[in-house]
Amino acid sequence: MRALGILDIDIPAWSIDLIYGNTGSGKSYFAGWLVEQAWEKGRRFLILDTKVRNHLGLVQLKGVRLLKIKVGTRYNWRKLLEFDQVLVVPTRGTINRIGVEGLVEQYYKPLLDEIFRRDRDRIIVVEEAHRYNPSSRRPGKELEQLFREGRDGKLYTVAITQSIADFPKLLFRQAQRHFIFQHYVPNDVIYLNRMIPGFSELNDQLREHDLIEFIPPNRTRIIKRELVVRRTRHFG
Repeated sequence: MRALGILDIDIPAWSIDLIYGNTGSGKSYFAGWLVEQAWEKGRRFLILDTKVRNHLGLVQLKGVRLLKIKVGTRYNWRKLLEFDQVLVVPTRGTINRIGVEGLVEQYYKPLLDEIFRRDRDRIIVVEEAHRYNPSSRRPGKELEQLFREGRDGKLYTVAITQSIADFPKLLFRQAQRHFIFQHYVPNDVIYLNRMIPGFSELNDQLREHDLIEFIPPNRTRIIKRELVVRRTRHFG
C-alpha cells in the first residue's frame, strides 16, 4: 500500500468503477470529481441521479445538459443520446409520487437499456446502483449487461452504492477499480476483509471523506480528502 501524494486518477477509455461507503461518506462528491475530470478531457457522459439537487452543480460546466424527469411525460431516449454530456434528475414531484424505486423502474432502466443497445463511447454514472438489482444475489439485467458487455462499445460504468455486502458478487468481481470510503457496518467490514487484501488496516487509517483506491487483485492506496477538490458546487 502507498499513500497518494498527487491525485493522478486516470479516466481510461473504458472501466467499471464501484464507489461505495456509508451514507454521508463523500461518494457522490467524489463521483462528481470524476465527472469533472471526464469533462476536462471532452469525454461523453450521462449521470442518472436519484436526488433533485445532488449533482446539480455540474450543469455549470459548459455543454452539460440537464433533463428533469417528470411523472407522466414520455421521453425520446434516442434523442437524448444525441447530447454528449447529460445530467438526468427527478423533480421533487416525481420522487413524492413514485419514489426512487418508481424512478428507476419506469425511467432509468429503460434509458440504460437504450444506452446499451444504441450508444457508444460514454461514461454512465449510476447513483444508488443497488436499486437496479432484484436482490443482493441477483444483478439486474441493465447493470449486468453493461458490466459484462459494455467494453466492446466503450460504455464505462460508474456505479455508486452503500451496503456493498448486499451488492451482487457477480458485479463486484467485474469491477476494474474500487473507490472505498470508511466503513463501520460490521457485515460490510467482514465482507470487504474477504475481498480486499488488508482492508481492515486500511479502513482504520481513513479519516472522514478519505478513501481507498483498490485495483484488483492487490493494488491499494489511500486518497486523502484534501486532494479531491471540486471545481463545481456539490449540493449533496
